[in-house]
Amino acid sequence: MNNIFDSARNIAHVLLQRYDRKLVTNEIISTEVENIFLMPGFDLIDRDELLTKLEDDFEIYSKEATLLVAEDVKPWLYNEKSKINFDLWSRYKIYKTNEDPSFPINDLDDLTDKILDKCVNPKIKGRWDRRGMVVGNVQSGKTANYTGLINKATDAGYRLIIVIAGIHNSLRAQTQNRIDDGFIGRDSSDFILRQRNIKTGVGHIKAETQIYSFTSSDDKGDFNRNIATRLNVPISGQSPTVLVIKKNKSILENLILWLYQFAKEDENGDAKVFDVPLLVIDDEADNASVNSGNEIDVRTINRLIRTLLNLFNQNTFIGYTATPYANVFIPSSWSENLESMVKDIKLKVGEDLFPRDFIVNIPPPSNYIGATQVFGYVNNETGEEYEGLDIIRPAEDQEPHIPKRINKNNKENLPEDIPETLKKAIKSFIITCAVRRLRKQENKHNSMLIHVALYVAWIDRIAWLVNEIVRDYKLQIRSGQGRVLKELQELYENDFVPTTDNVLKNLNYTDRKITQHSWEEVKKTLIDAVMKIDVRAVHGTKSTRSLEYHNIEDIKYDNYENGLSVIAVGGNRLSRGITLEGLSISYYLRASRLYDSLMQMGRWFGYRPGYADLCRLFTTEQLINWYQHITLASEEMKTDFDNMSAENKKPVDYRLKIRTHSGMLSITGAGKMKEHEKIQVGFSGQIIQTYQLLKNQQTVTANFNNFRNLLIRMGGPEKMFTAKSRKLNRLIWKEIDSELIIDFLTGFRTDLPKARADVLNGYIRKQNRHGNLEKWTVAVALNSLAENPFYFNCGVEEIPGGLPKRTNTNKFGRETYTISRNNILGVDDKTIDLDIGKREYEEEQLKQIRAEAGKSLLVIYPLDTKEEKTLDDNIPLIGWAIIFPKIENEDKVEFAARPFLDDFEETQNDDDLDEDNV
Repeated sequence: MNNIFDSARNIAHVLLQRYDRKLVTNEIISTEVENIFLMPGFDLIDRDELLTKLEDDFEIYSKEATLLVAEDVKPWLYNEKSKINFDLWSRYKIYKTNEDPSFPINDLDDLTDKILDKCVNPKIKGRWDRRGMVVGNVQSGKTANYTGLINKATDAGYRLIIVIAGIHNSLRAQTQNRIDDGFIGRDSSDFILRQRNIKTGVGHIKAETQIYSFTSSDDKGDFNRNIATRLNVPISGQSPTVLVIKKNKSILENLILWLYQFAKEDENGDAKVFDVPLLVIDDEADNASVNSGNEIDVRTINRLIRTLLNLFNQNTFIGYTATPYANVFIPSSWSENLESMVKDIKLKVGEDLFPRDFIVNIPPPSNYIGATQVFGYVNNETGEEYEGLDIIRPAEDQEPHIPKRINKNNKENLPEDIPETLKKAIKSFIITCAVRRLRKQENKHNSMLIHVALYVAWIDRIAWLVNEIVRDYKLQIRSGQGRVLKELQELYENDFVPTTDNVLKNLNYTDRKITQHSWEEVKKTLIDAVMKIDVRAVHGTKSTRSLEYHNIEDIKYDNYENGLSVIAVGGNRLSRGITLEGLSISYYLRASRLYDSLMQMGRWFGYRPGYADLCRLFTTEQLINWYQHITLASEEMKTDFDNMSAENKKPVDYRLKIRTHSGMLSITGAGKMKEHEKIQVGFSGQIIQTYQLLKNQQTVTANFNNFRNLLIRMGGPEKMFTAKSRKLNRLIWKEIDSELIIDFLTGFRTDLPKARADVLNGYIRKQNRHGNLEKWTVAVALNSLAENPFYFNCGVEEIPGGLPKRTNTNKFGRETYTISRNNILGVDDKTIDLDIGKREYEEEQLKQIRAEAGKSLLVIYPLDTKEEKTLDDNIPLIGWAIIFPKIENEDKVEFAARPFLDDFEETQNDDDLDEDNV
């Protein structure tokens, strides 16, 4: 029945292709569905279910990609399209549509056209090279994007494709499988190892072009010179060739040496492979590819990738990443004379990897669940708001079982049990698998991620313990005996039921698969769900001799037609390795001070059709706080990118902007930067606010005393009242000297990286020297509806006023008070110092008005703490927001790129490495 339903859905999508997707209504869908029921064989399909599925499909939309392009990059594809036979792209398009009729193939078509148009036309003779970057979101489908691009680029004339796929064998093999399915069309492993031509993916669709791969999806299928020589396929022949390799010194060196045999000397005496248009795709370009040394002392992977590119007289390099800031920091200067010894051959290294020619920012589709959807967010530029999904759960009980830091002093002390929160996470996974069966997803993959340690011995022990617990749960559920059924019922009714309500309310797209189920319904599917669960240890060790837990088989979802339900216990291979299909439950404890490592926590972001409400992230408050800081900073920077794109700016302009963006306070605060490195930031036209407040009583009291001192020093305020009821709603002070603002910020305790007093005060003082930010307006926001007033001592008088309220979304956090949508600033408070009357203005217009007036605003929020049982409700919780005016040619403030907190792991060194990955 499923096959018939899928066929009907496919046919419906074909019928609906004649309409503009954006204009497809439910009425049009209903009309076309009637035509399907006129065809033989579809009379048993549930009409309502088909309509519902199609309505969901067509509700998903994507925003336009934005681009920054260098001036010398000229469009070419539009004029050449009629001359190109898009043979490979056509079959990939059919393949993706057959695989998932709802896949936005037309959006991918437009997007890959834009990217290809920024590459060099491979038909151009002579020497050329191009550097670009594509920025997506974590787990948002970048592999499908670059696979589509590779197909089109090959159709256009690129002859050699190299995909550099991460640092682990598991990710490389998974990427090779996807290239096999989406580009080559046959099983590369069977072809290379057994000389069998077994079709896969696009191979079932006819195409004239034959593609040959020098690598395979086998565990040892990475590039090998002997195999490449045996295959005897020329890289400059009629058939395009492809390699999927990992970022590994020996692999890259061997590839360069093999390619060197095709090189000849150019006019400068340098070795070049002539007239073989090369396209290099660097997947996860922020990881290992960026040079963390200097112009002369170049790091190994960066040096070898540059040497590889420089070996060809025609090459295009595109880095794909969700975390682009390390790449943007790549200097534009490089040594033209720098040489590298590859074994015993001396080669020029060539230009660094800064994306000088183009950067493409791909916004995720409307059904993507990312940081803004999980944490909540208000975009002060666009007015977009997200409330946030209630799917984060605390995991603060790791000790004594799992130390917060596992190092050489305690790594031998393996745990005897696991934390209760991990047991709760396992039960949550069992419930998720059961509910998905009720939603007709019994043949879909289910995955749970457990990432608590790096050392193989710890991964091994945790996997063994988890498997013993799962074994026990299976016995109890199957027999109907024991406590676990009662515990599952309580967890379902007290957690899952209200969370489904929350998600249905706050999800920004419609998913009709998400619905409530009774416990009795769930209970009936538990046995089938739990018996399918398999626990795997994911690490680099292949021999089981020294292991307690022997289930270390690679997770290959394609081998499970009826779906795999797996609990994956691992380290770096999970954070930087394979994609976990159907990931629903994540248990993540490891604290890294590396920015990109924190971002890779986002493997639990992505597409969750029919089960977004079942997803959970179990982690620590500290990790969530840092993740919020950097993702919110990233959102702000993406807004900047879009604005610069509208102004036709270049990649080099973005580098200058990002290097001085206040968001770098968050990103470098979480980053392991060089001790001597200095960053300059500016706050022109920006809003800085304390969306997260420290909640311990000592800090709350200190911040209140600091606030009270400011009030006394400022003296008597102006009073503002509501228009109708004439109730007090604000206190205003004008022409306040900047030294009072500096003193207030100095005395305010916070660990928000963007609210660093030393940086803000340094900035204010620098602007003071040029006659800017000398006088401020200060406002205290009040609650006109409060019943019991608080008395504010303003020196000359005590003023009664109501304390404002803000929702604390950090329900489980003991350390911080996190304000809903990460936004403390009230909408009306943004303009209280501007003389604009009741007229409404766009955000950019307000910025211009503030700039012309040269006004700086500090709004202070003394928040009501009566709901916080751990706090003295007689002392308000102080938060604030600053609005800086736009300042032409602002004088940036320099700060040391040091971590703001020092209680993270110092390194990523571990024994979770491939034996040859050294």
